[in-house]
Amino acid sequence: MTETNELTVKIKMKISDVWRYNVWVGYRTWFSKILVVIGLGILGWIGYQFTQNTGRIDLFFADNIIWIIAAALLLIGKPFKIWNITASQMQSPVFSGTTEYVFSKENIYLKVGELEDTVSWDTYVRIVETGKDFRFFVDPVQAQLLPKHNMDSETVAKLRELIKAAKPATSYKLK
Repeated sequence: MTETNELTVKIKMKISDVWRYNVWVGYRTWFSKILVVIGLGILGWIGYQFTQNTGRIDLFFADNIIWIIAAALLLIGKPFKIWNITASQMQSPVFSGTTEYVFSKENIYLKVGELEDTVSWDTYVRIVETGKDFRFFVDPVQAQLLPKHNMDSETVAKLRELIKAAKPATSYKLK
């Protein structure tokens, strides 16, 4: 770490960063996962029925239209909704601009455009490192993302050290 025990990181989000997090939010519950399994089951059943069909194709689709719509809604509806949310979020300066973070053992300084704030480490109930980002959770779902593509390996290691120094071991999960 530096002599001042601070780490400065400039974050520029990509749409893939926001999409990945929103997919996690959208599919984090068991109910959502079960709906995907049901949708895949219906799709598999339709595919099997189609291979066994000896009649006209248009009549097959007419007979099974309700199942086809159900499978489409289960498998396509949620990703489409997540994409719309992601696209609208990327219009915001928080996601489309550059955010500067200055981490110290005491707090985190944030600068987004003209806005500046100093945030206590206690604001974050959990910090999780994934293969592609750090997620600073303010509640069980909402998090600030710090994608790793904005950092080199030395910066990632320094950030891990600062997290370990500032938070109890039970409140973070690092790689």
